[in-house]
Order: sequence, then structure tokens, then C-alpha cells
Amino acid sequence: MGLPEVPRTIPAYGQPLAEWRNSLSGIGLLLCLIASLMLLAGCSPSPGNLPPAAHLTHAEVWSSPSTQWEPPHTLAESDDSVLASGTSWKTVALPDAKPRVIAGAANPESEPPQVLWYRMALPASALAETPQGPRLYIPRWQSVGTKALYVNGQLLWQSRGSRVWNSFNRPIWLDLGGATRPGEPAVLYVRAAMVEGVGGALSSVWVGPDEVLGNSWRVRNVLQVDLISMLRGAYLVLGLFSLAVWLIRKREASAYLLFFLISICQVFSSLHFLVDERGFGLPDDWFAWLTLAGSQGSLLCFFYVFCIFEQRQRPRQAKALLIYSLAVTLAAIPVWGPALTTMLPLLRFSLIPTFLLVMYVAVAGAWRRRTPGSFLLAGWMLISFPMGLHDLVLQNYQYIENIYLSSYIYLGIITLFLVIALNRYTSALHVAARASATLTERLAEQERILAITHERLREAERSQTLLNERQRVMRDMHDGVGSSLMSALRMVENPSTAHLDVAQVLRECIDDLKVSIDSLEPVDADLLALLANLRFRLGQRLESAGLKLHWAVQDLPPLPWLEAQNALHVLRILQEVLTNIVKHSSAREITVRTGQADWQGVPGVQVCIEDDGTPYTPPPPGERQPGRKGIGNIQARAEALGAHVQWHAKSTKGTEFTLWLPLERHQDHAVSDKS
Repeated sequence: MGLPEVPRTIPAYGQPLAEWRNSLSGIGLLLCLIASLMLLAGCSPSPGNLPPAAHLTHAEVWSSPSTQWEPPHTLAESDDSVLASGTSWKTVALPDAKPRVIAGAANPESEPPQVLWYRMALPASALAETPQGPRLYIPRWQSVGTKALYVNGQLLWQSRGSRVWNSFNRPIWLDLGGATRPGEPAVLYVRAAMVEGVGGALSSVWVGPDEVLGNSWRVRNVLQVDLISMLRGAYLVLGLFSLAVWLIRKREASAYLLFFLISICQVFSSLHFLVDERGFGLPDDWFAWLTLAGSQGSLLCFFYVFCIFEQRQRPRQAKALLIYSLAVTLAAIPVWGPALTTMLPLLRFSLIPTFLLVMYVAVAGAWRRRTPGSFLLAGWMLISFPMGLHDLVLQNYQYIENIYLSSYIYLGIITLFLVIALNRYTSALHVAARASATLTERLAEQERILAITHERLREAERSQTLLNERQRVMRDMHDGVGSSLMSALRMVENPSTAHLDVAQVLRECIDDLKVSIDSLEPVDADLLALLANLRFRLGQRLESAGLKLHWAVQDLPPLPWLEAQNALHVLRILQEVLTNIVKHSSAREITVRTGQADWQGVPGVQVCIEDDGTPYTPPPPGERQPGRKGIGNIQARAEALGAHVQWHAKSTKGTEFTLWLPLERHQDHAVSDKS
């Protein structure tokens, strides 16, 4: 059935040509396998230097007056004088069948049997000495009763177990090495004890070397027993897997439950083909009812499966079929059902209405859907009907040497379902592959678009960064260098300010310009490198002003946030402090120190500038000075850095300025740099 995902409906198959090809190839392989096995069974090549096998197609038959079900141990112990010279034997052709008379059927447990004897001469040529020895091969015997084989008067084989469900479907294969002499003829007797009115049949008989007959027996045994057993085991394994899938996905997998029920019913419906001499330990009437229930249940489940594939519910037919199947199954319960020998043929005929309705649903679904899978299912159902009729005729002892085909009907149907499921799976793979290719193409397109967008964003970011940096430099030059130049120009143009030192103003202007340029140099988060640039720029000016600079710095940890704008803030703060010392403190020495220090538990570094001039009275802690110059400028820039500044006037003379900088900044402050 293929385990399809069908909660209510099944989508149309996606690859018609591929489905036809795969379906036909699957059916072709199945038919080729069966045909090959049957061909091997029919024509086994005779190895060289071995005598050919003898095919016995005629026998002598005698109706015995015996009333014993159990065969005697030897022919001499028989109660019906089968070896007497006056026994009237009649020649019959093999296979030989005695017709069934349902009205006269008796109970095999309480009524005496009808006993027939068959006598056949085994030619000496077929009993010649060979490496493997001679074998007796009987493809099939069938009756409700017992069978026994005698060679040269000795019991060689007899059926055991149930008289109804016996090993009728298993070919007889006997070693004659201990019962015959090489190169001497022998006589084969077959005792058939049958229920009166039920009839029976015996196929033709083969005798010859094992090397000649072995392949024929093996192939027939595979077709009649082994292959059926393997198929039922495979169905059961798939059924258990389907049950597991259904338990996991109950809402979406009703077909899985149906497949599990079909596998269980198939095991029950085919048990009579697999009975051996030991039987299954069930009473005959209940065993017969179990096979009927399995067949009816299997057809009922197939009806619902076909409805799912057809995508139609068919409630009226489903209700009628369910009532009919239950009625037949309940009516056949041995507690109140008819006699077993009468019930057996009726049970087979009761399957015909169910089968016809299932076949109608399959054909109607194929005509409605017109898909390769539905046509193949309908075609196999049409073929299955004559196969079922063939088995009914075979059960009535006609064409006894043929093979029962009903056990292979469901093999074909389930094979088609599996092929259809394979087609759906491969179609889903094709769809998934196409979807994957489409997604890959879309992903590549999106990546290309994202790459273009990313490049545009990077270009815009670079442009914006350059614009911001240009604006910052221009603003700094306007507020710093520009302001100093304007002051120098007013001094020159205004005679009243001639006493002011214009050169000093110009030197400050140049220092501002140099500091702005130094802030653009990469320092790799190294504060000491930034301070070294400041020393280089202002050292000469300090010396010309009569100030001696002491440099007492030590290694400091890197400051990751020390980029161009922040570096300019640091330089402006220190420049402002040094300028104030030069202008207002009358100091002679300046000492610059660095070190690591914490501020309220936050790790950081500090820069200390100490002078020996007039002490400076610092502003109160936390008080912000107005304006953008002097102390106010220092405080604004320190706030932008997340830093802290502090002045400490010494008791004797001089002032100590401390700039504390954090190792890491948690917030960035955008403050314009205006001197």
C-alpha cells in the first residue's frame, strides 16, 4: 500500500511518466520472478550421465471397504485385502479427482471414511543408483482426510495432524534409498482416506534421481509454501511499522492503521496454505472461521484504502459492505454455524460479493482519476478476479497440479501500493530538489543584494565618517585656531591694544593647530603616545617661557575608546591646563605624572600636572563653570569623556591638577569641541 500520507485526500502524482515507468518495472520484476520460478519447476535440465526421471501419469485405483482412518503399518496388515489377487483395480489418468458432493458431506471426526487405493509401478530405470539416490516427488494431493504412501509393501509416509487442515499445499518429497534396491522396479501404493461426499484429488507422480527432480521440488515448494510465508512475514513487519507511524501521527495517517489491519488479516487468511504436519493447535472449525474473518477483514480494509486513494467517502457502499462482512463473519461462527465440510466451500463463495465491490471501487477510481497508479491498481484487481475463480476451481479438485494464486493477489496490490508510494516519494524528492534549487537561487540573489546594500552602507558610513571628521576638524579649527587668529587680527587693527603680545597669540594659534593635527594621528589606544606628542608640541614653548618640564610617566593599560575625537578632548584639556599655568601661575617648574587609579571603585588611569607657582583656588566639587573657555571648557570635555578633573592647591605654593580617565566607557557623549 506504500504507507501514503493521506489524512483525507491524496494529491495527484507529480511525475506521470516516471510513475508509469516505475510501476511497470515493479510489476514486471514481480511477474518475471514468478514466471522464472514456474519455468524452473516445469523444465529441470537433466544432468549428464544420470537416468531420466519417470513421470507417472496413470495409476490403478480401487475403492476399499475399509472403515479405518489410520493407515496400517504394512500392506500385509491392511483390513481390506488390498494385496489380494481378486481385487478389482481400474486404470485412471493422473491427476485423478473425486468430485465434491456438499449435500452428502459428513463429519470427519465421527463418520467413517471413504478409502481409495492407488497402485503404480516404479520403473527400474528411475531407481538406478546415483550419488544422491532416487526420490519420490508428488506436487500435490488434496482431500479432507489422510494420505499414506507404501513402497514395496512398507509404510514410507503418512499425513498427520488435522484431517481438514492438513499439509495439502506442501509437495511430497521422499527418499527411496532405503525402500528400494538400485536398478530393480518397485510398486507404489497410495492410501487416501476421505470424508464421504467431500472428495479429493491426487496429482501425477515423479520418481527419479535427486539431481534431476531437486530443482522442480524446490521451486514448487517455494511457490506453494516458502514465498507465501516470507510475504506474510514482510506484510507483518510493514504492518507493525505502520502501526508505530499511526500511533505517532494519528490525525494525519489513517491509511497507516489500515495497512496494519490488512497485514494482520493477511496473516490469518493465508494460514491454511502454511499448515504442516503439526498444525497450529486450533480446532478445525475455528481455524476455518479465522481464515474467513481474515479474508473478509482484508477486503474491507482494502475498500477503505481505495476510497482514500479515490478521494471519495462512499458512505452507502461502506455501510453495506461493513454490514455484509460482519453478518457473514458472525454467521460462520462455529457455535451456531453449519457443519465444517459444508461451510468450507460456502466461505469461499461468500468472498465474491465483497471482492466485486472492492473491484468496482478500484475501477471507478481509475476511471475518475485517470492516473497511472489508479489504472494499475484497477487492472490488477480485474486480473485478480479470474485468479480467485481459478482457486475456487482448484479447491474443487480441478487443475490440481496448478498453484493457488489467491495468496499472490494481495502481493500484486501491495506491490503496486509500494510502487505508488515510491513514485510519490521520488516525486516529493524532485519537488524538494526543485524547491532547494529555487531557494538556493533566491538565497544567492539575496546575498548579492545584501552584498550590494552592505557595500552601499559601508560607502555611506565611510562618507558620513569622513564628513563628521571633516566637520569636527573644521569646527575645532574654527573654535580654536580661527578664534586665535581673529584675536590677533583685532590686536593688529586696533591701536589701543598694541601693548598686547601679538606673537604670543600667534604662537597659541599654532599650538592649537598642531594639537588638532596630533589628534588625527593613530595612537592605538596608547595614552602615553598621545602625551608624548603633546610634549613634543608644547615643550619648546614651555622652555621659551622659562618653565622646566619634568616627565615622570609610567606604563599604562590601553584605552580602547581613545579614538581621534576623544584624543582631541584629552589634548585640549591638558593644553588648557598648561596654558593657564604659563599665563597665570608664575611657575618655574612643571611635573607631569601618570599612573593607574580607581574612581569610586571604577578602574582607570590618571594624568597629574603639578606646578610650583601661585596656588589656584579650585571650583567647588561638582560645580560646573559657565562658558566654553577655561575651566568650563575643561569640565565640558571631561564630561564628554566620562572622565573626572580635580584641582588641589598646595599648602606652600603651587597647584596639582588631576585628570582621571576610565579604562572602558559605557556611554559615549557627543560634545562639540569649541575652545
